[in-house]
Amino acid sequence: MKLSPDDIRRARSVNLIELLIGLGHKPVSRRPDHALFHSPLRDDRHPSFSVSRVNGAWVWYDFGPGTHGDGIEFIQQTFHLTFPEAVCKLLGHPIDIGSTPSRSRKDSTRAQRQRIDLARQAYRSAKARMTPAKEKELRQYFLSRQVPYFPQLGAVWITRGEAKTPYIGIPLPSPNVSCMHGVECRALHDVPKELLRATIGIKSPWIMKRRDAAVLVTESILDCLAGDALFGPTFTLCALNGIANVGKLPEYLTRLKAKIVYLALDNDPEPDKGPKAQQEAIALLTGLGMHVVDVRVHHRAGVKDLHKLLLQAPTRISPFHLTESGIHHQAAPPAPSSCS
Repeated sequence: MKLSPDDIRRARSVNLIELLIGLGHKPVSRRPDHALFHSPLRDDRHPSFSVSRVNGAWVWYDFGPGTHGDGIEFIQQTFHLTFPEAVCKLLGHPIDIGSTPSRSRKDSTRAQRQRIDLARQAYRSAKARMTPAKEKELRQYFLSRQVPYFPQLGAVWITRGEAKTPYIGIPLPSPNVSCMHGVECRALHDVPKELLRATIGIKSPWIMKRRDAAVLVTESILDCLAGDALFGPTFTLCALNGIANVGKLPEYLTRLKAKIVYLALDNDPEPDKGPKAQQEAIALLTGLGMHVVDVRVHHRAGVKDLHKLLLQAPTRISPFHLTESGIHHQAAPPAPSSCS
């Protein structure tokens, strides 16, 4: 399902007040560019769901859990849709779902919210129990892997399982609890392979934003931090946390207003993994008007990823060399929307 930047802009400009009324939700108070509802996303005795138009786009804020988003995110949550499906639904195009969520979709959405709530509670609890000794252990984890440690990661020392195995927990997609979907956990010490990684909540991409920067996309957070060590603090960092999340890139990178994306997925010998994900990402992002640079430095060094490259040759690579040595994919010309 191919979307154009204009599709996304038009979807975000759909009047959310009228949309909610059309779904059967009655506003408690209403002005032309603002209304207050009982939350359509949860049981809400006191009206606490605010809808407003800001700079031509409609946004919502649910004061109960502190969550917020635009019309696309509202439709995603309400109908349990992907980002492209939600855009098409907002634009009035059929996508084989009913006008109201089915019970199975409601149940699935409710289960997702419960997982997200669990992740937020676990993160808050772990953050409240942080000590200087735990902070030191987290810093040592990054130093031992030769990658930088940033306080804005929001990393916490967290335990899992009956054995209370200690993990480093990194919030997804960022430490902003009101937007948090999950916590990505990695064991701090040697454990069996099946216990090395875990996710509390929903696995999603991870973001560390820098103002007006091109975006570096890798498969793991460790690779993103390795890229920061190799190329300098040049990029906004985005880790997929698994190639299954490639389809979420348009949603995250359009929010970042990305124009140039450096794509550095794993140098995987299996064509159905890294190479396939790379081509899918290139098609998705160029279709949204982004210029994509296919990063090849780790391929040429014969290693799997940027972290392996850092460990093999911890020499700074200039962004100029990175750009010159990459394969460039120009933004695709505007095409008819697949929603049409």
